[in-house]
Amino acid sequence: MIPVLLLVLCVAGMGVSGVSVVTPTLPGWFPMQGIKINPDQLEAEDFGTDDFDVASAKGGQPTSVTVRGHHWSTPLYPANEDDWKGKTVWAQLRPALEGQGFAVVFLRDDGSINATFRKGSGDRATWVEMFLSADDAHGNWLHIVEAAPMTRTHTLVPPGPTPEPLADQKDFPYLTPLAGSKLLGTRHDEGPLDVAGPNDREPRLIGTASIDKIYEEPPGMSDLDFATVFSAAFKAAGWTMVSDRSGQALLAHFTKNGRDVWAKIYREGGGRMDYIVVDAGSSLRAALEKNCRVPLYGLVFDFNKAVLRPESNSVLQQVLAVLKTDSSVNFELAGHTDNVGERAYNQRLSEERAAAVKTWLTAHGIAAGRLETKGYGDTMPVVPNNSDGNRARNRRVELRKAHCAA
Repeated sequence: MIPVLLLVLCVAGMGVSGVSVVTPTLPGWFPMQGIKINPDQLEAEDFGTDDFDVASAKGGQPTSVTVRGHHWSTPLYPANEDDWKGKTVWAQLRPALEGQGFAVVFLRDDGSINATFRKGSGDRATWVEMFLSADDAHGNWLHIVEAAPMTRTHTLVPPGPTPEPLADQKDFPYLTPLAGSKLLGTRHDEGPLDVAGPNDREPRLIGTASIDKIYEEPPGMSDLDFATVFSAAFKAAGWTMVSDRSGQALLAHFTKNGRDVWAKIYREGGGRMDYIVVDAGSSLRAALEKNCRVPLYGLVFDFNKAVLRPESNSVLQQVLAVLKTDSSVNFELAGHTDNVGERAYNQRLSEERAAAVKTWLTAHGIAAGRLETKGYGDTMPVVPNNSDGNRARNRRVELRKAHCAA
């Protein structure tokens, strides 16, 4: 099947999906007649997407066609900085493209040129979009998609039944980077990670510490490429996808093999990607050993109530495992709130939430005599109550070892 090329001359400022690695040139077949580009502004993606206008057979508004494949996007400038006339450039580009077999499938000429060309048909089509202003040397754009399937793949190894050793100079064993990535550094954050999604009413904190590895991403990465490849890799390795924010950030949760591991990956721009991991089960045990207490971030209650939500199950299972490890150790479940609302109400809510956790644990085999519950209301904040994030940190149930002096 002959490849199809669609060229659109479109209005300045038209957006393109994704941020990609700079490349020095457009595809070799594109006629650079009367124009030039700034390589620093050229976006090139191995697998991206764009929309192209096609004239309606009945006239009226054009229809929009979404195409995926090799993708380029760039402003266009006059070959001579002091001389830009869109019609003159159009008179050079149109015959050059038609001579290669392109056909105009949409054209709007109102002094400026907005046009779409296509060469070929079907799932091997190539599309190009361009806008040539009548007289503005800085108001011109070009978008190209050579329709093609995604070729990038990735495989992840599931977390094992015991926590893996980690090193700052090495990749996460179960969250390896894409081929062509380069590890730039590792950061440690001793606070919880906010994993709130678009439907959460308030911050949702998990764990007590996170590790962030920063990578130089492989060339040609797009938001579509990133989201598609990693979503498939996570699912194949047994992770649950929690959220996908417009293809730029992914959140996944692994709860098999007795583990409770969260992974957040996002593109921070400038050709960099962040891989953040919270091993909630491992950090819970480590905090108890070091400090005798640990905030159980990840417990989720109905708003202003003491009803545990299903999202709390992974944390509760980790607490259950800790309590079953040594049946001779007793614990206190300490409820805390932020300072919003009346103090008496907060006191009662903190007591009820601690009691709700105890009820769950005793229902799953823990002797009630091993667990004491106590509510502290808003009297023991761990951070100032001056932001949504801080108030979320103060709303917590803590697990404390009895008679532990660490």
